[in-house]
Amino acid sequence: MNRRKLLNRALTAIGGIGAYASAIPFVKSFLPSARAKGLGEPVLFDLEQLKAGEVKAIEYRGRVMLVLRRTAEMIAALQATVARSQRPDDAPDPAYVSPQLRSINPEFLIVEGVCTHLGCVPQQKGEADGRSYVGSAWKGGFVCPCHGSAFDYAGRVVRGPAPSDLAIPPHRFATPSQIVIGEAPNPT
Repeated sequence: MNRRKLLNRALTAIGGIGAYASAIPFVKSFLPSARAKGLGEPVLFDLEQLKAGEVKAIEYRGRVMLVLRRTAEMIAALQATVARSQRPDDAPDPAYVSPQLRSINPEFLIVEGVCTHLGCVPQQKGEADGRSYVGSAWKGGFVCPCHGSAFDYAGRVVRGPAPSDLAIPPHRFATPSQIVIGEAPNPT
């Protein structure tokens, strides 16, 4: 009987070790791939490559982010569109951005480039280009060509079926000329 107990315990131990060893590849398959990890990493962007008035699309976590270098005229035009904003009060901006300009630095706007209506990518339209979409009160901004939603140079909804403003992703300034999209600034 002692020999039988010893064999049972040995077989149980070997079976347990085998089950553990065979489970390792199965469990590892649940871990994110190197590509998935790379998509989730913060993105460093050099702002000096943008000219005044230019917008650049950047991919972060599989979504389009728009970085706009605003001119003094664009910033001045925002004063006229604040009153026309259709923004609901239940969608607050991050605390680290200015509520008037929706940015950390007035010169640069960083927003998700995805229309909040159906997920189209809004296009930058100047004052003259966008009037055919929006009307004579248009001062410039972003227009979703699919359904006519319009956003000012701060990403606020000023016209159309879009239910909310363009979202502001977490971002911070690494240096005065570089931003990191995907990380909020440290509270001080």
